[in-house]
Amino acid sequence: MIAYNNEWLRNLLIRNQADKAHETSCISKTEKEQVYNAYPVGFYTPNIFVRIGLFILTVIIVTFSLGLFSLLFMEHTEQLGILFVFFGLLVYAGLEMMVRNRHYKSGVDDALIWMAAGNIIGGLNATTTILPLVNALLIFAMALFLFLRFTGMVMAAIASLALLAVIFYSLVQLGPITKAIMPFVIMTASALMYFFVQQQLANKKWKQYASGLQSISVTALVCLYAAGNYYIVREASISMFNLSLQPGQDIPFGWLFWLFTVAIPVIYIVRGIQKKDAILLRVGLLLVAAVVFTVRFYYHLLPAEIVMVTGGVVFIGIAYALIKYLHEPKYGFTYKEQQHDSMLMDKLHAESLVIAQTFSGPSLPPDTGTQFGGGTGSGGGASSAY
Repeated sequence: MIAYNNEWLRNLLIRNQADKAHETSCISKTEKEQVYNAYPVGFYTPNIFVRIGLFILTVIIVTFSLGLFSLLFMEHTEQLGILFVFFGLLVYAGLEMMVRNRHYKSGVDDALIWMAAGNIIGGLNATTTILPLVNALLIFAMALFLFLRFTGMVMAAIASLALLAVIFYSLVQLGPITKAIMPFVIMTASALMYFFVQQQLANKKWKQYASGLQSISVTALVCLYAAGNYYIVREASISMFNLSLQPGQDIPFGWLFWLFTVAIPVIYIVRGIQKKDAILLRVGLLLVAAVVFTVRFYYHLLPAEIVMVTGGVVFIGIAYALIKYLHEPKYGFTYKEQQHDSMLMDKLHAESLVIAQTFSGPSLPPDTGTQFGGGTGSGGGASSAY
């Protein structure tokens, strides 16, 4: 299913582990070069500046080419939509060709992925009127296919968001009861998505999709919190469901959503500490800012300047204290970035290669069995010519 060379992707993972091992002085430069020689990678992946340049250049070329052809169909919107879809398919064909020419995160394939998806979805919308639910289904199908085909992190996140949008628009049509329970449904769907992805991350069969699956995990955690955040639930109910509130009136179960707003980031942080899960811990810490914003929006305790300065000073102090305290690992935590255990087998392969290359002895002649004869006497023994 993956468009890229699977063996090169596997070798790239091993090379990345060798780079990390070299940066932490676990292996020497010579040993790292031995790993590189044993695990070749034929991808064309330039540095970040060249990648950005190629991305921009590809977007310009595709846009100008599309603009040139669209001049012929400016007076017919329906035909223009068909042209967009057809051009999107051509762009996808070009994407497959560039991948076969060994482009991997070169900027060219990144741009072509977005241009192909954008042209196809945009062309279908220009051709006919599409309901939001159908649009969400189209985006989900397109993003899921591109993620499975090209292992992109952003496409994985878009696919997960589109799936939640499909659930949302499906339930909105069922009536007021489903609208009332919508936050709980989205929270449940996000939690199920997170736990499902965690199971897949433990399966080495999907190691090539590890970064995309982690992106889905982060998206699910954020969406779970957003669906229970008091501010989002209140404002969405007013703007989308026409909820009418009198001054000073609260939304139904407002106390429960306030509890979700404050408790969910705390749960993320606590579980992240218990499970040594960096994703849970970091998402929980980031969502603390959302808690502060939500409380600040409805309760003005202090001027905004004082709150921001005070909060910044407190967080800087906490961060500095934790860095000093965790300079030496304690209780399984350290401030240094750790290598992910999901690549353990690849690390073992790399370490085995280094050990074999480092401690390899002189080559021995092959064992051909016991050989008789060779002497000059009449018997089977040897003489002075031995």
